This record gives sequence, C-alpha cells and structure tokens, in this order.
Amino acid sequence: MSSVALAAPEVPAPLRADPRLSTAWISWLRVAAIAGVVAIHTAGSTAVQPDARHTTVGVVAIVLNRAFNFAVPLFVLVSGALVLDPARYPATDGAFLRKRAWRLVPAIVFWHLFYWLFRVVVLDQDVPPRTALEQTLNGTLYTALYFFWIVLGLTVVSPVLVAWLRQSTRRAAIVAGAIGMAIPILTQATVLLREAPLSWVETPWTWWIPYVGLYLMGWALRGVRLPAWATVVTLVVPVLVLGAVVYCFHRPGVPTWFGQLFGGYYSLGIQVCAVSVFLAVQQLVRPGGLLRAATGPRASRFARTVGDATLGIFGVHLAVLYASYHLPVVGGDAEAQTVQELVGRVLFVLVVSAVIAVVGRRIPVVRRVL
Repeated sequence: MSSVALAAPEVPAPLRADPRLSTAWISWLRVAAIAGVVAIHTAGSTAVQPDARHTTVGVVAIVLNRAFNFAVPLFVLVSGALVLDPARYPATDGAFLRKRAWRLVPAIVFWHLFYWLFRVVVLDQDVPPRTALEQTLNGTLYTALYFFWIVLGLTVVSPVLVAWLRQSTRRAAIVAGAIGMAIPILTQATVLLREAPLSWVETPWTWWIPYVGLYLMGWALRGVRLPAWATVVTLVVPVLVLGAVVYCFHRPGVPTWFGQLFGGYYSLGIQVCAVSVFLAVQQLVRPGGLLRAATGPRASRFARTVGDATLGIFGVHLAVLYASYHLPVVGGDAEAQTVQELVGRVLFVLVVSAVIAVVGRRIPVVRRVL
C-alpha cells in the first residue's frame, strides 16, 4: 500500500507592523484626541445650560462638547496601536512594566496631589486628606482624572495581550477586539431590555476593563488599507452619528434608547465613530494619501512633539481652563457669553496647555509627570 504524505497545514503569519510605513498618522490622531478632550471640558459648562439650544453660543458649545465624544476611545485605540506592537516590546515583561510604571505612576500621584491642593488652596474648598483619598478611589476628586487609571490598567494587562498577539493573525486580533468592545456596548444597549441600571464596578483597578476591546482593536487595525469606498464610509459614519448626537442632546422627546446606543464612551455609536476616525486618518495621512502633506518632516515633527506631550496636556489643561476665567477676552464665568469667548477659550486652553507640557518635558524632573 502506497503511503500518502500529508502536508502540514499552513499557519497564518502573525500580525507585525511594517517599520517602513510612516507613523505620522498616529501622532496626528493623538493631537486630534487631546484637542477633542480640551473642547469637551472647556465647552461643557456652556453646553449644559437650560437655554443652550436657544443661543448661538450654546449651540456652538453643544457641537464642541458632543461632537468630540469619540476622543477618549480614540486615545485608547492609539495606545493599543503603539504599546501592543510586539516589535517594540522590551526583552522581558519586567522591563516593560518598569518602563511604563516610571512613565505613569509619578504622573498619577502628582496630578491627584496637584488637584487636591488646587481645590484646597485655589478653590478654597474643604477637602480633608481622607476625603481626597475616598474621592480618588471613586474617580470624583477632579474632572476626568480616572483616565490616568485607565491607561495604567491597560498597561498592566499588556504583557498578557502582547504574548498572545505575537502568535496571532490580524483576523484573530480583530475578532478578539470586537468581542471586547461588545461587552460594554451590549451592557449599555440592553439597559431597557433588562430593566436594570447600567452597572459597572468603577474603581481605579477596574476602569480599564470596558476599554480592553478598543485597546486590542487599535493594534489589530494598524496597517489596514481600505478601498476608496470604505474610506468614504469611515468619513461619513462619524458625521452622521455625531450629527445625530449633537441634534438630540438635551432635546425633548428623544427616546431613551438613543442615548444608550449613541451617548457616552461605552456606546455603540461612539466606539464605531472612534474606529472610523482611526481608520480614516490612517488611510489619508500617509505618503501618497490625500493628506500626505501632514507626513512631511516639519508637520510630522510638530505632531510627534505635541503627541508625545498629550499626557501632560491632559493633566494641566483643567487648571489652565480655570485660569482662563480670570483673563480678558476669553475670561468670565464658566458659561461663555459669546461665540468668540468660547472658541477663544478653547484655543487658549489647548495652546497654553500644549506649550506648558512641551516645554516642561525638556526639564528632566518635570518630564516625569508630563
């Protein structure tokens, strides 16, 4: 009887980043994301006023506050695209964790202490140390400081993810990312069906969990090239979804399910928008792409400099926002009175925060918290 040799099944090659490809698009995404965060926080007080829909400045504030809701999920996608690259991963898990801890832990400690003292000294609030600790653990010490804990949590699980990604294909990474994204999306989307409150265990050591799918997806989609029609889709989808979010914000008669599907960072609409923006910028900001000018030496250097300083910009911008209230032209109450005041305040906070962070990063000790 003749024997038949069986060929070994072909094993798909694991996903790797092509070092020859420009990464300017990643830097520009980081710039866009931090600009969106600044716009959200700066315009928020004006956007939530009861008469916001009946004034020009109120409508502009709603646009600035709601249309950038994808900024935080976009940050997570970009972090995944950078941190989960097996080719850039240190030789050992310990080396990776030490490097990331040296980058993140000083910043977390500093900015929580900074905003505690800011509340006590500048805002003249009574915040005893025990209360500050309780609020830190509940994410209420000051606006949005929980984001630092999200980044730290994703960092801690990165060695496990990278070990798996080294042997995985793009398809497997996309599937895993989609499953991870589906968990918070379905939790929020089924609140009415389950007749239960939206329930997350939100603590410093669990804030990262709803974002792990986006984190994986950032690496899985790095290097994807789209046909022209798909690129158009990635541009149209955010415009339609975010346009609907802006239109429905605080509008009477909007059904509850709309907010559950399209409101908040965990929702289907916002996460799809973040992925769409990620893919669109990756497609357009590249040599030969429609926005290829953004990949030139000067443009890339600028984006890289600002992009590397986003952690510091995030940390300092809330203090700069408060300082802006006491200045001419952009100053006044937290609620802006004119469009010029509102837009000027957004630009002021963004530019001043970026300058502080970029310059501060040139100082060795200060660099640790920026």
